Amino acid sequence: MRPGNRDTHFFVLIWAFRLVILVLMITVSLLLDATSTSRHQSDIRQQWQTELDELSLGLQSIIIQNTQTVWGLAANVAVEPDIDNDRFRDLASVIFRLAPQLRNIGLAPDFVIRHIYPLEGNEAALGLDLSLGSLSPTQIEQMYDTRQAIYSGPINLVQGGQGLAARIPIFERDSDAFWGVISVILDLKRMYEAAEISPIWGTRRFAISSSDDVQDQEAVFLGDTTADWQAPITATLNMPGTHWTLFAEPMQGWPDQPEAPLLTRGLLLILVLLITGATFWLTRLMLKDREMQRRFWGLFEQAPIGIALYSRHRKTLLRSNRAFDQSFGNQAISLQYFEHGFDQHGQPIPGGLGIERRLQDNVSFSGVEGYLPGPDQTLKPIMLQGLRLESHNSESVVWLITEDISELKKADRLKNEFISTVSHELRTPLTSISGALGLLANNTVGQLPEKASKLADIAYRNSRQLARLINDLLDVEKLAAGKMPFVLHEYPLPQLIQECVENMEPYAGDRAVRINVGQLASVQVEVDQHRFHQAVNNLLSNAIKFSPRDARVDIFTEAHEGWVRLCIRDHGEGIAPEFRDHIFQKFSQADASDRRASGGTGLGLAITRELMLNMKGTVDYASTPGEGAVFWLELPVADTAMAHALV
Repeated sequence: MRPGNRDTHFFVLIWAFRLVILVLMITVSLLLDATSTSRHQSDIRQQWQTELDELSLGLQSIIIQNTQTVWGLAANVAVEPDIDNDRFRDLASVIFRLAPQLRNIGLAPDFVIRHIYPLEGNEAALGLDLSLGSLSPTQIEQMYDTRQAIYSGPINLVQGGQGLAARIPIFERDSDAFWGVISVILDLKRMYEAAEISPIWGTRRFAISSSDDVQDQEAVFLGDTTADWQAPITATLNMPGTHWTLFAEPMQGWPDQPEAPLLTRGLLLILVLLITGATFWLTRLMLKDREMQRRFWGLFEQAPIGIALYSRHRKTLLRSNRAFDQSFGNQAISLQYFEHGFDQHGQPIPGGLGIERRLQDNVSFSGVEGYLPGPDQTLKPIMLQGLRLESHNSESVVWLITEDISELKKADRLKNEFISTVSHELRTPLTSISGALGLLANNTVGQLPEKASKLADIAYRNSRQLARLINDLLDVEKLAAGKMPFVLHEYPLPQLIQECVENMEPYAGDRAVRINVGQLASVQVEVDQHRFHQAVNNLLSNAIKFSPRDARVDIFTEAHEGWVRLCIRDHGEGIAPEFRDHIFQKFSQADASDRRASGGTGLGLAITRELMLNMKGTVDYASTPGEGAVFWLELPVADTAMAHALV
């Protein structure tokens, strides 16, 4: 898939994700709102259900209390079946005082009412046969079987109003024969008032029906028979012989929104906006990151220099650009490939390029040069730069930048050849000029006037400085061309150092600087004595030159396993960090202006590096600005057994 198509798909995917989040948040908000409304409705219905159940229990309790009071009269009749009217009236009057909801009480031996209290207004009930209409055969049979009171109602009373009839069976105590019943009429209006039903009826839809169907308007005997019921709550009142159902719901219907809807829905809206806004913000960052990655990988692929990404721990190649693949083919699949470098003569560099060691000590490195084989196994000069990136959540990586410096080396070689040619051409006449000026300055050819003698002396010193410059240039050219001979022998390192110190003491004395020789390891090193002196003298000369007057230059060694490091420390101004990448290059000076305090050609450190490479050693330094610098030469120890003993 082409990058353009991938970007389009990614953009579509981001917008699809945004829409999904928006739809999801709206859906969740609606569900939460519906759930809140449903819960609020459920809470309201539960509250109403509790109140209606309490109302039903209260009404049933009133009915039972009134009926239970009459059971005392039934017990008396069971003992005295031949009870007369006066006795009945006395007992009934007591019951009426205890049960204020009673309308009348009648004695009905063999279901025919013979006595009634109060008689006034109830005369028409005397002689009424309850088995012919008021009690069905089923109720009579139930009464015989259960010996419990049987209820009927509501019934329309002849005297007006409605009542609830309770028929209490009486069985003679001695013979257990059925005697008859006590007919009790409870006044419904009084019961409603005692149960406090009337106030409730006025503030809500309320009905009592003898049917479970609220739409059965003919069965409703209390409440609005024309109400448009929606989803009323119910409570049942079950009594032997009859069944009542209580219905109730708010006048305006059940709530269709949660309590404090503006607050709830406002919070939901804010939540939707926050999450949706956060989603858009995050996806916008993802789009920007994608755009930056696209630009980065475009630059990465099209960069004219080689760039590769390696796993730091596995040391395997993760990704590389076109220039890198062209330079190394499939050889550089491991970071170990860059550990083995060659010099310009095709000889392995002692210790290799030290990529891993450099990255262990520092986060990055730059300016590392070496010759590496390409796809056709031809050695090419490569400059390496590296960066270590640590990560807590993912794999640590190493960025490696490689630059083919063949053209730079070619230009450098042409420059060196030009300098070498010029230097050779200047060397012979300069030697003659310097010799003649020496004779004049020393008055060998006759005494010169004072002014002429001073001028001759100045010209002689400058000719010698120019000769040293030409010699340095020729040394650099020989080292670069591999034409400088090296005769390596084993020498005691303390002896070599002492010789160098003695050579440099006059120069140090002229600059009022003291050379302090510290602890020196008693080891043998395999070097070219003259070239080793030249390398050490270059470092000592620089340390003295950049030290203030009356300062001290320390020289000492540090022994490592198989290696010894000769350290030279000064107490000058130190070296700026930005100068590290150039310090060992030719003609490099920290202060390149024509007003610098210390002279020099800028070739000493470059020569020292080449000398050490040819003697299988290295040169490096450490410096803190304002606190001086420490330069060191590192060489393999010739006597390995002694080197191990020193560690």
